[in-house]
Amino acid sequence: MGIYSGIFNEQIVRKYSDRELFTRYIKRVAPFRKNIIRISLFVLISTIAEIIIPLLVGFAIDELSKVNRDIILASSAGLGYLILFLVTWIMFFLQRREIGRFAPFFLDNLRMDIFDKLQEQDMSFFDKYESGRLNSRVSNDALDFGNTTILITDTVANFLISILTFGILMWLNSTLALITLASVPIIILVMFSLRRIARIVSRAYRKSIGNVNAAMVEAIEGIHVCKSYGQEATVSEQFGKTNKDYFKTGFRLTAYTHMWRPLLETISSITLIIIIYFGGQFALVGIANPGTIFMFVLYLQRFFRPIMVVALFFPQLSSGMAAYERILDILDSEPLVKQNSQAFEIDKLEGEICFQNVDFCYRDGEWVFRDLNLQIKKGEKLAIVGHTGAGKSSLAKLLSRYYEFQGGTIKIDGIDIRDIRIDSYRRNLGIVHQDVFLFSGTIEENIRYGRQDASEEDLWNAIRAVHAEELIEYLPEGLQTQIGERGKGLSAGQKQLISFARALLMDPKILILDEATSSVDAYTEAIIQEALDVLLADRTSIIIAHRLSTILNADRIIVMEHGKIIEEGTHKSLLEKGGKYGKLYKKYFEHQSLDWQPSHMIQSIKSSER
Repeated sequence: MGIYSGIFNEQIVRKYSDRELFTRYIKRVAPFRKNIIRISLFVLISTIAEIIIPLLVGFAIDELSKVNRDIILASSAGLGYLILFLVTWIMFFLQRREIGRFAPFFLDNLRMDIFDKLQEQDMSFFDKYESGRLNSRVSNDALDFGNTTILITDTVANFLISILTFGILMWLNSTLALITLASVPIIILVMFSLRRIARIVSRAYRKSIGNVNAAMVEAIEGIHVCKSYGQEATVSEQFGKTNKDYFKTGFRLTAYTHMWRPLLETISSITLIIIIYFGGQFALVGIANPGTIFMFVLYLQRFFRPIMVVALFFPQLSSGMAAYERILDILDSEPLVKQNSQAFEIDKLEGEICFQNVDFCYRDGEWVFRDLNLQIKKGEKLAIVGHTGAGKSSLAKLLSRYYEFQGGTIKIDGIDIRDIRIDSYRRNLGIVHQDVFLFSGTIEENIRYGRQDASEEDLWNAIRAVHAEELIEYLPEGLQTQIGERGKGLSAGQKQLISFARALLMDPKILILDEATSSVDAYTEAIIQEALDVLLADRTSIIIAHRLSTILNADRIIVMEHGKIIEEGTHKSLLEKGGKYGKLYKKYFEHQSLDWQPSHMIQSIKSSER
C-alpha cells in the first residue's frame, strides 16, 4: 500500500517476437537507407585499411630481420602504415559525422510518431496509462532505441572486420586459424545462453524507469495535498523505495551486460596462449617465420575484438528492443472512439441532441448507462443534477466524444455523431470544466487556443461578455501576461473566467458546463452569472450543476441516479412534486438561496414572536 501503489500495475507481457521486432525495425530505418549506405561505405574502407596495416607491419619486420635488408622497402611499409592509419581516422570521422546526421533525424521522427499517436487516442487510453509512464516512453525509451540504431551500424562494421580478418588468418597459417576458429562456438554458446536473461532484465529495467517517472509526476502534481497533510517524509520514503527498485534493476542490467566481457576475454586469452605456443613451435622448426607469427598474433587481436563487440551487442540490443516493444505498445494502440470511414466535415450545427438507447461502460460489465434516452431541443438550457456517480459527467463526455459508447446512437440535428469528422464536430462544442487547464504562455494565447485566427474585436467581445476585462486590466502586462503551468499565478476564479472567454470565442452551438462554477468565490460567481445570459444565448446548453444559481434559470432539469433519468421538469415543478429533486435541493442547494435561513434560526424567530 502507499501513494505510488497504483503505478506498479503495468505488467511485463511479451507481445512481439524477435523476428517481428527486427522486421519492423528494418521498415523504420528504411527511409534512412542513404545514410546507412554511406556509413557502410566508410566502414568498408576503414575495415580494408585495418586489415592491411598488420600486413605492412609483418612485412617490415621480416625485411628488417634479413641480413640483406632493404631499408627503402621497410621505410615504404612504414609510410604505408601511417597513410592507412590516417585513412582509418578519416573514415571514422566521416562515419561518426554521418551517424550524427542520421541518428537525430531518426530519433526526431520516432518521437513525433509516438507523440502524434498519443494525440489520436481517446480518454480511455489515458485512463490506462499514467502521464509519467507515457513521458518515459517518449523520452527514455525513444532515446534507448535510437542508441540501438547506432549500435547496429557499429556491430555490422565489427562483424565485417571479423570475417575479413579470419580470411587473412587462413592465408597466413591455416592450422593456427582452425585452432582459433574452435573457440568461436564457445563464445556463441555463452552469448546465446545469457541473451534471454538480458531480455527479461531489460524489460524490468524499462518498467522501473517508467515507475520512477510516474512517481515523480504524481508527487509534484499532488504536492499541495502532501503538504496539507504533512506527509512529506512519508512520500519521500515511498519514492525512495521506488527509486531503490530502479537502482536494483539498473544494477542487475549492468551486471548482466558486463559479465560477458570477463568470460569472453578469458576465452580469447586462452586461445592466444595456445596460438603463441604452437606458433613458437612452428617458428622453431622453420614451418613459419617470426614475422608471420607476429602478424598472426596482431590479426588474432583484431579477430577477437569485433567478436566481443558483437557478443556485447546482444544484451544492449535486448535493452533497445525492450524499449522498442514499449514504444510499439503505443504505436499499435488504436483509439476506441472511431468515426465512420465515410465521415464528413460539417460547418455549423443547430444543436438538437438526441440520445437513443445508449449503452456505455468504462470497464467491461460495469455499465454506466443502459438504454439511455434523452432529447434536448435546439437552444434549450438543460441542467443535470444527481449524486456523485449518477452519470452526469459521463453523459457530457460521451457527447464530447471523449469515450466511445457500446450501444445505441447519439445524434445531432438528426446526424449520427460518428458520421461527422471529429475535428469539425468539436469545433461546434464549447466545454468548460470544473478543473480548468491553462497552458504555459500568455493570457491571449490561452483565450485564442481554439480559434487562433480570431479578430481583435471578436477576442475583446468574448472577454467583455464574461466580464473578464477587469481581470485583464489589473494584470501587469494585460493580455500579454505570462502564466505558468496549469495557470499558476491566477486564482481559481480568474482561470474560470479565462476558460469561459476561451469557450465563447469559439462561438459554439452546443455549450457544456461541467460544474464550471463550483470552484469560484461568491464575487466571481456573481460576475459569471451576469455573463451566463450572454454565454448561453442562442445555444443548446448542458449544465452539470453544483450551484443553485446555475440551474434556477434552466429550461429543464433532469435528475440522474445510477445512470438513469428518474425525474425531469422545471425547478418549480420538481419542487412541487417533492421527489428526488426536492431531497437533493434541501441537501445541496437550498442553503445557497438568498432567503435561506437555518432551521434553528427559524425556530428561534418563531419563539421570539410568541
